[in-house]
Amino acid sequence: MPRRIKYRKAHKSMGFNETICGNTRQLAFGLYGIRAMEHCRIPARTLEAARRTLRRTIKKTAMLWIRVTPNVPVTSKPAEVRMGKGKGTLDYWAAPVRAGQILFEMDRCGKADVQAALHSIQAKMPIKLGFVEWS
Repeated sequence: MPRRIKYRKAHKSMGFNETICGNTRQLAFGLYGIRAMEHCRIPARTLEAARRTLRRTIKKTAMLWIRVTPNVPVTSKPAEVRMGKGKGTLDYWAAPVRAGQILFEMDRCGKADVQAALHSIQAKMPIKLGFVEWS
């Protein structure tokens, strides 16, 4: 989540448009990557759970880069509250993810380790993931 923001609450949107920036679809740091195959809004706690699982799976010697940042505030109103009376309070931060965007990059580890890591975080993520190899 960002340290400083101009407005605490944002308009409700997925946080992205249909165009995809070229630099988010290609590997920039590591030899292997994990790519999103669908678009969605991933909460920060889900990204953190995936990061912990990846770190546990690929061990300490491997390098890990996280290519997405949760920068969209998501608000919600409590249950059984009537309509009106303003926007709800800030509930969590989310990262807008486009289809084809690289989420994680890894280096200094084997291909089998990365594929095992992908299999282990697939259950934690709300979208389908794919494997990317630098060529």
